[in-house]
Amino acid sequence: NNSMIVDSISSSTASTSSSSPTRGTPIRKSLQCAVCGDVALGKHYGVNACNGCKGFFRRSIWKNRTYACRHGGKCLVAKEQRNACRSCRLTRCLDVGMNPRAVQGDTVEDPEWDEEAMPETLSISTQTDALKVKKKSHTSLFTLDIKKEQIIDNLRAIYARTDPEEFWKLTYPGTYDFRYAFHNTKVVSPRTPLTPTAERIATLNDVVADFRRAFVLFVDILKSIDQLRDVQEDDKMKIAKSRFAAFYWWLCSTWSAKAGCNGVCYSNGSYHPASISDMPKSEGKHGVRIEYVDYSGVSQKSLENLVEPLRRMELSDEERIVGAVMVILADPVPNVSTKTEKILAEARDFYLELLGYCIKLPEEQQGIRVSTMVLLLASIMELVHLTTDNIQLSDVLHVIDLGDWSQELRDHRYRRQF
Repeated sequence: NNSMIVDSISSSTASTSSSSPTRGTPIRKSLQCAVCGDVALGKHYGVNACNGCKGFFRRSIWKNRTYACRHGGKCLVAKEQRNACRSCRLTRCLDVGMNPRAVQGDTVEDPEWDEEAMPETLSISTQTDALKVKKKSHTSLFTLDIKKEQIIDNLRAIYARTDPEEFWKLTYPGTYDFRYAFHNTKVVSPRTPLTPTAERIATLNDVVADFRRAFVLFVDILKSIDQLRDVQEDDKMKIAKSRFAAFYWWLCSTWSAKAGCNGVCYSNGSYHPASISDMPKSEGKHGVRIEYVDYSGVSQKSLENLVEPLRRMELSDEERIVGAVMVILADPVPNVSTKTEKILAEARDFYLELLGYCIKLPEEQQGIRVSTMVLLLASIMELVHLTTDNIQLSDVLHVIDLGDWSQELRDHRYRRQF
């Protein structure tokens, strides 16, 4: 008996060909790994691959791993340095045709191994433990995707949530502080349908009503973030006061980009025009008066620095709603506890990953798109400052009254010491 591994083609050829070195000696056909060029013994997940790349690809898919390249995705993937950059190695696996679905359906019960760290042989107990880990990872991949879809569906439901119509006209006169308003949002605004269609120029009442409705939406979203449920009450109030303005600008800007209006789109079918000549006017005893003035040119700046870039990106609904949560979590909140800082960081990482999940593009393009969205936060913070100045001046001139509950929001400055 000859113990060598022989493929059928080589065997039949060896028995008839006069060019064989020794008659009857089988010729082993050498296969090359399509990923790194090392010797491959057969096809794995659709392509010829060595055991190293087979195991690497399987682990990456089962554990839903994401990697980052420090060199722009241009690393060489060859036998000698295939472990140097996992991002480029995984990209190479996909480029040559390795099929992730084949991995997910793989039932071969071989132990998971790591060529960089594991010994060549594994004990029976180690193999059993590895199998348990593999099965658990396989299940976790699908469980994680289901969880992501559930979170996105939950966010959609929050945007669609409305109170019964008989409550839309109810008001709750009185003096309410921020904490009370946060936990009893009905005193601020009913949950009316969100209709960011920019069908008409906003009146002063439209502006105030939108500010209030957006706050209720903000609170609903903040309360839906699982990671923040264990945050202590005082820190929760600091987060809410610190991040509402940025959230509000993301909301209005993404709506404006979608509606295509020349100004800032609101949730009630109206918009704040960017051009002064288009702003609503009313007759008074001293002549024609503009109902509300954009003292800082906020509308025009929002169009140039935020709305236009968003319009070019053509965000999906999923990107808009998950992006809104990312805006809430994106920047540090001053004077919260160390524990809360850690919770916020973990929540930020999770929703950044969720945002990537919403982007159905190759990994490199996905990273560029996420980075572009994150860079827009600088424009949002400039608008937050300008809007605060607008509101405070309007308040002094008695042009606008947002209610006592919003005083702490109006006093807020970025990184202000609460």
